[in-house]
Amino acid sequence: MSASWWDEGGFWYGLHTLFDPVRVPFFRTVLESHHSRDSRPRVLDVGSGGGFVATGVADIADVVVIDLSFDPLRDAKATGLSMIVAADASQLPFRDDSYESVICSEVLEHVADPVAVVAEAARVVKPQGLFLFSTPTRTFWSRLLLINVAQRWRLTRVLPSDLHDWNEFLTTSELTVLLSNAGFSTQKICGIGIKALRLPSAAVALVMLKTRLIGYGEAGRRIELAITESSTLVMIGYAVLSGLPMAKP
Repeated sequence: MSASWWDEGGFWYGLHTLFDPVRVPFFRTVLESHHSRDSRPRVLDVGSGGGFVATGVADIADVVVIDLSFDPLRDAKATGLSMIVAADASQLPFRDDSYESVICSEVLEHVADPVAVVAEAARVVKPQGLFLFSTPTRTFWSRLLLINVAQRWRLTRVLPSDLHDWNEFLTTSELTVLLSNAGFSTQKICGIGIKALRLPSAAVALVMLKTRLIGYGEAGRRIELAITESSTLVMIGYAVLSGLPMAKP
């Protein structure tokens, strides 16, 4: 791994070229359709890393980025993002109703307490505010492809072996309930995947990455993900803060 998130040849930059051409337009569309075009919503990017998503929406929103680690925040600041805070997503240092929207992309699968993270998002977002998310889905196929093929099997692995723990993934129904319990009403969940016609070129890109003929950034570009109806591997969507959290049994 490169120390910098924005190093073209580094592992982290591969996340940018792989996911951002899909997730950033999705998030932008939701933000622009939900918020008035005459105002700039205040958006909190939770677990922003080096600021990939934040830089993608910074022209339409006032984005505050948080991460638990100082190193990625330093890289985010180098991009020109100025509102940066080192903080725990499960204990946000912000007042109630501080934001119009919260983005939580590729984060829930890495936190110790996703219930607390979503509850904190509900606390700091204003009524009728948005919670935008993307996260791997816990399915047979995600275990096979994202864990075994991509992380564990020696002949095929291209990701760090400890990057993901399949048991920490959520199912779509689990996430919907988690959001509902925090007071959010889920509006849409779809998937991120590879178009069938792109499968051969994606396979070639992974072979070239494995043999070090190309780096992570170029591999991400060649794989070319898309929004899909199926959330078999990764789900992406949004919810609206609709009211009070459900009472606990």
